[in-house]
Amino acid sequence: MSDNLQIIYPTIDVFQYDLADGLGQSEEKIKQNRQKFWQKLSPKITPEEAENYAKAESEASPFVELLGDKKYQPFPHPQDGYYYPVKVGDTYALLIDCSGEKEPRDKKGKGKAIAVLKYIDEMVRAKLHTPPSIGESWLVWGQLPIEGQDRKKTAQDCLKHLSLFADFKWEKDLKGTGEFCGATFYDLWRVPSDRGTLAHNRHLVICLFQPHASPEKIQHLLPDFIQLFRFRNKVIWAYRQSRQLKSDMKQAAQVIQTIVKALPNQVKDGAVNLKLLQDYLADTLTILSTYGNYLSRLEEQQHTLAANLKNYQRRVEKIAQLDKNNGDCRVEVFREFADYAMEKYQPQIESDIASLSAGLRLLENAIKTIEGIINLEQTKSDRALNLTVAAVGTGLAVSGVTATVATSYYQPPENTPRIAFLGSPALWWSLGIGASSGAIVAGAIALVVALLPRLRRR
Repeated sequence: MSDNLQIIYPTIDVFQYDLADGLGQSEEKIKQNRQKFWQKLSPKITPEEAENYAKAESEASPFVELLGDKKYQPFPHPQDGYYYPVKVGDTYALLIDCSGEKEPRDKKGKGKAIAVLKYIDEMVRAKLHTPPSIGESWLVWGQLPIEGQDRKKTAQDCLKHLSLFADFKWEKDLKGTGEFCGATFYDLWRVPSDRGTLAHNRHLVICLFQPHASPEKIQHLLPDFIQLFRFRNKVIWAYRQSRQLKSDMKQAAQVIQTIVKALPNQVKDGAVNLKLLQDYLADTLTILSTYGNYLSRLEEQQHTLAANLKNYQRRVEKIAQLDKNNGDCRVEVFREFADYAMEKYQPQIESDIASLSAGLRLLENAIKTIEGIINLEQTKSDRALNLTVAAVGTGLAVSGVTATVATSYYQPPENTPRIAFLGSPALWWSLGIGASSGAIVAGAIALVVALLPRLRRR
């Protein structure tokens, strides 16, 4: 029976999103983003040609049509379709609209076998030159030719002719349905697992207008869909970014654990290598800086996700108000994704930040411990140096006094050579007494240092 199902105005719209100017990106990186985006429309565009569009991007507007008054870049004849590039905030958005080939006026509005979508799908995929950096959503729409045609079976048949969604299962991947603006909407999607990639993010909306409805309403919905799907894809993108950051931080956490476990051995070892400890401290400070940066970026993705999820919910409410016959002003078909993100994504990132912050505190404590060991060893070294200086000073002082006293009683014979003082008893008496005095002082200081902790405990 599905072979007899037909559709009027079969159309595929693809919404692609790319990062235009991310936080902290250099001017050179922004230029690369620009060229990569415009290659979607013109694969052979040069960097110089891409820069010609930079002026349009600088327009102070939250929604900038990058082709100006021209707005659209049509496909070459006889293909019926166009590119519609815009910049929304820090994001490039490209709408690729395709209805197959242009038809004579007398054939427009006639029903076609749903299998025509396979041909349109091939035409669209030929236009997808580079994958998006953030994500994409697909919209397949058309009008039912007669009253009573099974909408669900029609939508299921549409799905069968889309190669990107060939492995989709209707009962498993259908997440929402709803009536809106004289059409029935079906929302199907799969999101990446925590270990998946953005390529696993696939989203399809099928929209079937009733025979009595005007399919021209879709043109009024497309600008809102550009915004709605942008928020949706950025939520998934932010969560995927957070998974990569978490993976990197878990690897850093293993290094932190190794550092912490090694600290007791540094304290217990009798002979501490001060130079090795200082190198150890420098490496640990580097890890702290990197780990702290990862944690900050994870919090940034948390804010990005939360902001885009909130904007997604607001846009759903705004779209609902476009249908004056929609009494409760609700578009249930798109609410499932918001509920999923609130229940899955937000709590997971909050939990990750809480657990990974503990690693940062552990690393900070390790650094304090290493600094303490270094300071202790430096204190010991300084104390030994002071002991040596005190002993030598005492010895020299006593030696000087002894020599002065001894020489006052000893008068050498006249005509004695100048170097004869080396054999002077006074000299050797002074040196001997000085050395003995220094040794006694050193011993006394060492004894006081050893007994001082015991006296303090009393």
